[in-house]
Amino acid sequence: MENKTALEVQDLQLEGKKLAVVYYGTWCNICTSLLPTLEDLSTKYSNVTFVKVDVDQNGDSANSLNIQTVPTIMIYDGETLINRSTGANKLSVYTNILDTL
Repeated sequence: MENKTALEVQDLQLEGKKLAVVYYGTWCNICTSLLPTLEDLSTKYSNVTFVKVDVDQNGDSANSLNIQTVPTIMIYDGETLINRSTGANKLSVYTNILDTL
């Protein structure tokens, strides 16, 4: 799962990509424990591009998206937001959403 800037995420959205974007902080223990789960999911959902955005390096974007809690996971189909969740959820929460893309 690659680190991307907010602008790179926008470019992927404009290309019509299906995206799972995790907004995280390097200092966040929950984020650290969730990232391997999302990495694993990225191998199972080859039709979805999984990326991570560091909120400390992309503060303006995080603010504009009203991200107040990390991790925040946003799933897009192109520019359409399909789901937004905060914190670490059960694996089934993510797979149920990703199965619909």
